[in-house]
Amino acid sequence: MSRLDSLRDEKLNSHTDPGERGEKGENLDAAGVDVGRKPGEQGRMGAKKRRELGKNDYCSPEYPVNGLGPLKDLCKSISEKAQLDPAMVGQAIITAASLVTQGSYEVQTLSGYKPLSLYGLTIAESGDGKSTAEGIVLQGVREFEKEKHNGYMERIANESEEKGKKKNAPREIEPYLLASDSTVQGVIKSFKTGWPSQGIFTAEGATMLCGWGMSGEQRANSSANLNKLWDGESIALQRGIEGRTQLYNRRFCAHWLIQPDVAQEALNDSNLSAIGLWPRFLVAWPQALKPRLYKYYDFKSDPVVTSFWSVCKDILSEQVITGDGECGEFFTLKLTSEARAILIKTFEKMELSRDPSNPLHIIKPFAVRLCEQACRIGGVLAAFSGEKEISAETMKNALLLANYSLETWRGIFGTREDMTHELWAKNVYDWMSKRPGGRASETDLIKTVTPKHLRTAHKRDTALSILRERGLIEKAVDFTPDGVIRLSLNEWKIANGQ
Repeated sequence: MSRLDSLRDEKLNSHTDPGERGEKGENLDAAGVDVGRKPGEQGRMGAKKRRELGKNDYCSPEYPVNGLGPLKDLCKSISEKAQLDPAMVGQAIITAASLVTQGSYEVQTLSGYKPLSLYGLTIAESGDGKSTAEGIVLQGVREFEKEKHNGYMERIANESEEKGKKKNAPREIEPYLLASDSTVQGVIKSFKTGWPSQGIFTAEGATMLCGWGMSGEQRANSSANLNKLWDGESIALQRGIEGRTQLYNRRFCAHWLIQPDVAQEALNDSNLSAIGLWPRFLVAWPQALKPRLYKYYDFKSDPVVTSFWSVCKDILSEQVITGDGECGEFFTLKLTSEARAILIKTFEKMELSRDPSNPLHIIKPFAVRLCEQACRIGGVLAAFSGEKEISAETMKNALLLANYSLETWRGIFGTREDMTHELWAKNVYDWMSKRPGGRASETDLIKTVTPKHLRTAHKRDTALSILRERGLIEKAVDFTPDGVIRLSLNEWKIANGQ
């Protein structure tokens, strides 16, 4: 019996709907391995555009709640009672479970042993429950952190009284796992003195994607370091003032929740995909919430939720930390032969994305990482439920979740060029709106338009074409000395009534 099951049995009579399972038999296509779209299914950025510039219609893939396996009832309970989209809740759950388990476990993949660290990116409008979902799910971790904090502060207070007796005492570890606003440099600094398994979880993802650490001159460096942390590599830095930093066996995960408008620029930064940052993220883009009727939800009295918190605290309490502040020896969750066979078949299917004619080629970096993502997800699910290996059922569940992310990325990047052009047009329109008379010449656009990256003929002409087709701009007119109206040869103005 798993940890979660045993705790749940003490608090409620758990039940499973007849015929409900976390996997769908031996059919790999039914298990979510095939990433082909179903008839009538659209990607997130569908072809039908809204009239409002810069916006896109979106039809999300259905979130595979059953793929959460031992955590599916938790997702169902929170999403139903708090009236939130399952994708929002599911992302919060799987990344929180990663934070809890990554410090004690690793997982076997087709290319060696990897951390259970997961990066999550959830894109949702303001008011759609980002803070609510995150707050409910992470409560157990925060309670653990608070308990550790209280003991830590007592010991620090007593330390000054016994300075002479503590010369050979082990280094005191700062007991903080969570941060909501930090740079990668800040995370590494925290690892020097703090808990060896940490994460940045924030419902205001703009603080990460738009802050100093991801500014133009820092973005490549921060992304490369985030990649290394995801890979579980040792931290090796040499700085003139700080000297050498060499850290081993640290684990880092993340969940950034962000609004679509803020995410757009970062999602369209091809460098972040080329560097390999976005392919390391599991993405979700939940449907916007429909109008709701008020329904009170006391989540602190929900036995499924409190059981989850209890397991979180139990696993964290069992984590071994060495005298050097490192994660202790990791328990390796190995693949059963059945799970390995399923994974190999999926691997070969994902490798077809290297062929330019394959529908997945546009998101090849994401497709070729799907198997490792599935192993990490499967490892989190197995560790959380107390299993000692990755079964075929757990692997199928993990593939459902990994496949959902891949399909969502395909929806995002399948229309990447359209999104980019829309952004150019929006920026040009905003800039023109602020000019006297709402006018600008094509020469002005090349010389003075902002942002500066728009100052090319190709971007200018593309933006003008979109704005003209939408009826948002029109040719400017001038008056000759004798009062005759004539169209300006190369000037445009905001259309009347806009």
